[in-house]
Amino acid sequence: MNNNLFPQNKTDILTHILRLSTILLVIGMSTLYSIGGARAAGFAFTNYELGNTPGVSCPNTLANCYNFAAEPAIRADLAGNFYSSSENGLSGGTDAWKSTDAGLHYISLASPNSASAAGTQFSPAGGDTDLAVASALNGNGVYNVYVASLALTVVYVSTSTDGGSTWLLNPTGASVPGDDRPWIAAEGAGKVCVSYHSITATNDIFVTCSTDAGMTFAQTGNAFDANHLWLASFQNEIGNLAIDPANHNIYQSLSGIASASETTCLNCGLHAVWLAVSTDGGLTFTDHAVYVNPNTSVSYGHQFVNVSVDLAGNIYAVFTDDHNLYYSFSTDHGTTWSAPSQINQSPSATSIMPVLTTIPQALHGTSISHRTSKQQPLEACSLSKQQHR
Repeated sequence: MNNNLFPQNKTDILTHILRLSTILLVIGMSTLYSIGGARAAGFAFTNYELGNTPGVSCPNTLANCYNFAAEPAIRADLAGNFYSSSENGLSGGTDAWKSTDAGLHYISLASPNSASAAGTQFSPAGGDTDLAVASALNGNGVYNVYVASLALTVVYVSTSTDGGSTWLLNPTGASVPGDDRPWIAAEGAGKVCVSYHSITATNDIFVTCSTDAGMTFAQTGNAFDANHLWLASFQNEIGNLAIDPANHNIYQSLSGIASASETTCLNCGLHAVWLAVSTDGGLTFTDHAVYVNPNTSVSYGHQFVNVSVDLAGNIYAVFTDDHNLYYSFSTDHGTTWSAPSQINQSPSATSIMPVLTTIPQALHGTSISHRTSKQQPLEACSLSKQQHR
């Protein structure tokens, strides 16, 4: 195994990259690989479609497990509940589901952003969606669940304080108007942040935070620092948002051009991967390059750069050029990064929409390789939407 593939200060984390399909939010047409290079073995998955009528549990034998949603998100809280959300398109409303048996069954929840009747989810929202769970219990003894959903040019944020049974909607989750592609992240019992493009502000990326579980969003920071304002002017593609609950750092991923001089380049792709880092709770950000491909025609902006943080504070990033999927890590809170390693292997020729998460070993029965340092995980696994050609 290549020792350079992993940070050296980890003790109990195995990194997995998951690609979710709408028909069940587990896998779909995907292939699992070891980051070390070999195809991962020992994984078996069951695919099934989820329902869109509140109260329906799937799978079942009643022929009512179907939906019309796309681009799902999935998270697990610290109690072991799984939550998922998915979009029906603008004005179509957002679907949501919950599993309490490790994903064997999912029950359809009421739409987070509208009333639901007879399975019809109607709302001005229903565009791009993302989901987050709190890292600490609320006053009810459960973990808050948050769903962000695009409603034309504003962001709806819905909060559930009772495990998805009911939702409280805030239609002003974004303080800057003209929005697109929201992402959401949470920490503690009541902090939640939303990031989004503001098209009316030359595609700047803003991060707006709430400290009262989404009731109000009073703080907004620009993800671009003074030295990287040229990343705006429609020279970037937003990635996901992550928060480290240990040190409270906020991480906004993106792809973009590599320098101010490229703003006038007609043939330059978004060949640089960036991470905007906030150490003051989202008030200000500092931008760091994760990787800059010297080939300016390459683009990592085709949905989406994705980051995750492990319990030791290491940050992981995955990004794709549509053909290959790459992985890099940082052990100094995003300031410097390892050289990227390619995850997918032949005959895979297309890799898109990666999603990254870190998994504690103790909870999932993984082990440390006797061939490597005890502070090194056995392997990291990748799952993305891939096609063989």
